[in-house]
Amino acid sequence: MLAEQRFRATRIVALGWLLIALLPAIAAAADQEEKTTPRYDPIKQEVEGWTVHVDPALADGGEHQEEGKQALKMLANHLQRVAILVPEPALGEMKKVEIWLERQNPLTSAMQYHPDAGWLVRNGFDKRLAKKVHIPKAAELTSRGQLLKHPAVVLHELAHAYHDQVLGFDEPRVLEAFKTAKESGSYEEVLLFNGDKVRHYGLTNHKEYFAEATEAFFYRNDFYPFVRAELKQHDPRMEKTLQEIWKGR
Repeated sequence: MLAEQRFRATRIVALGWLLIALLPAIAAAADQEEKTTPRYDPIKQEVEGWTVHVDPALADGGEHQEEGKQALKMLANHLQRVAILVPEPALGEMKKVEIWLERQNPLTSAMQYHPDAGWLVRNGFDKRLAKKVHIPKAAELTSRGQLLKHPAVVLHELAHAYHDQVLGFDEPRVLEAFKTAKESGSYEEVLLFNGDKVRHYGLTNHKEYFAEATEAFFYRNDFYPFVRAELKQHDPRMEKTLQEIWKGR
């Protein structure tokens, strides 16, 4: 009996130390769970053919419904332009991309597309944002500064979604055009919408290169080349690539 009692005592001590060792991991998991717990359930609306998940604070009867009305009105303006500019069948695919609109996300204010649910969870975001265009600060839609700088911001984010969900981020035509553009050095110093000379944001990676070029191809970008004629002159390979991708529009 003595040997058995010693064994039991040793096992209890070992289990106690194991529990102590695991406490930080358990606490971290609990903290992560708390961070990713949804803050609200959005209200679904249809805006110009897109499904929009609206923060209840911005919806009718919400605390900030007037702000919500203005934001949704401006979002509709953006989406009307996209619907006019982007041809079928690409437009139909784009309309499958859902949009998430909130008054103020505590973690970010920049409009973005979220391709990766894992990244969202690791960084404390609602995992339901995966594969959606995220407008985390409604006031950005009606900001004069934002409109002057980035009038095609919603198109930009929808282009990311199309790149991911329809073409695939490994689309070879985009990768090859990006490689050529990067090696040419022609984007290292370009004109910004305000007259400054800067490194083009499209050099960040091939994903931003595609979205930025799509803005110029269909509408107006905030970095040179600003419009399609300039894109054709400055980066003819990408302009031709976009003709193929968007079916010659």
